[in-house]
Amino acid sequence: MEVKSFLGRGYSCNVFLVESEENFLVDAGMGTADRVKAGVGDLNIDSIVLTHRHIDHVGDARKLSDELNASLYAAGEEAEALREGDDMSILSSSFGKSFSPLEVETLEFDTFSGFEVILTPGHTEESICLYHEDEKILFSGDTVFANGGAGRTDLPTGDRKELVDSIDKLNGLEVESLYPGHMSVVEENAGDHIEQSLKNLKMF
Repeated sequence: MEVKSFLGRGYSCNVFLVESEENFLVDAGMGTADRVKAGVGDLNIDSIVLTHRHIDHVGDARKLSDELNASLYAAGEEAEALREGDDMSILSSSFGKSFSPLEVETLEFDTFSGFEVILTPGHTEESICLYHEDEKILFSGDTVFANGGAGRTDLPTGDRKELVDSIDKLNGLEVESLYPGHMSVVEENAGDHIEQSLKNLKMF
């Protein structure tokens, strides 16, 4: 398995290309589609998995899906908000934009291309993470970040207690490499960063 990182610029999230049982992207970013597409090259991309509904993670979903001929997936309520074009919870209205309804398939809470799909509410009501037990890889969206960081809970559908519970769940996994939605990637001992995130949240 290989993971290629397209680190976010400005408000955009990190986008990751996973070459595994099938090739897929984790998140779609906002304003980074051309850079991601150039990095993908001639590789066939089957799917784009959206960790949650926020515009900085889904802004380029339509363009990348069309240009790469890739299906879009998100968890239940996240997918529903995207299909409805819910500007308030998607946060597109915060950028003075209107989000057109998006064709997104509902991702089941089981496995996806060898990854366990983990429901991690808190940042949004049905944020997800992807975990590969053998490779000890975690794609964490905006649930948890490097160096003890964690996602915001003061946005629509956010919940602090749920975020604490979600990070507590992740803290029970054996994670070596962390690929978060923003900021830096952690290549070694990522579990220590998750544990610190949990401690930081519980302090307040």
